[in-house]
Amino acid sequence: MLTILRNRLLRVPDKLHIIIIAVVIIPLVIGAVIYFSGTIKSPYKIAFISNEDAPLVNNESIQIEQMNEQPALSTLVMGKYNAFVEATEDNKFTVTTYKDDSFKKTIESFFESGKLPVNHNAAKRGIGTSILGVVLLIALMQGVALTTFYPDDRNKSTFKRMMMSPLTSRQYLVAQGMFTFSCLFVPTYFVILVMKVCFKTDVGFGLGTLAGLLIIATALATAFSLFMASVMNRNISLATSGISILTCLQAGCLFNYDSENKWLNAVTNILPQKPFMTLSQGIEGGQTFFDFPWQISYIVGWIIVLWLAASLITNKKVQNGIH
Repeated sequence: MLTILRNRLLRVPDKLHIIIIAVVIIPLVIGAVIYFSGTIKSPYKIAFISNEDAPLVNNESIQIEQMNEQPALSTLVMGKYNAFVEATEDNKFTVTTYKDDSFKKTIESFFESGKLPVNHNAAKRGIGTSILGVVLLIALMQGVALTTFYPDDRNKSTFKRMMMSPLTSRQYLVAQGMFTFSCLFVPTYFVILVMKVCFKTDVGFGLGTLAGLLIIATALATAFSLFMASVMNRNISLATSGISILTCLQAGCLFNYDSENKWLNAVTNILPQKPFMTLSQGIEGGQTFFDFPWQISYIVGWIIVLWLAASLITNKKVQNGIH
């Protein structure tokens, strides 16, 4: 396995553009996300649909824009508005939002009483959780790019020659996984460390806790990239990016998301990103890793299943002479 790792390092100049994006550009993007997440305090943005003039209360926590027609639902997805509120004939308010029930009740309470609940920030996503949501999405997309040597070895028959040596396909995948994991974890943790220590930016977690959460996120991204690279021969990066974006949006990595469709919620709850975001938000709220045994076990289970699937698929293809 050390030979494979050494081989990866020697071949870095051949894929320098990919490595630069992975270990320089992406960390810089993450650094920018951290900086702006720590400096921008965004209020709730509400679209109030009514044909009658109404006194609107705006403050640092909530901004209301009155209009005659409901905006497109895409404005909720894109974050232009956090919710639509429409008054009913019995002086009640209908709230439409993609955020969770606690947020919906907060907005309902505000329009009915004119005040936000005292604990309205309790369920609000923190800076650290928002940062980790972006990091997880980027890691899932970038992991396959860092696994590029694996498809290259297959296409050039280098992998087939390696399998004629004492090296096994499982050992090869472990070595490739170590390389991918290191290239994802080290630069990401380093840039967050610099932002926290040198620029005094709030990242929501202590450095030790952050390292633990990043290990989980990058291990999941590594296992996913090995699985995708083992299953597919072409357009791996395109397929992985599409799956990563769709599943991360659905799981609420970029914003709290809660659908009224029970089938859609059932699919969402299967995704490993969902318990990761629950874990991150809970720890940022003051709990510990020990308070989330189910979430951690579930994510680790996904990591193991993805890695074993990649190993079994690769081994089967080797036995059938495909690789």
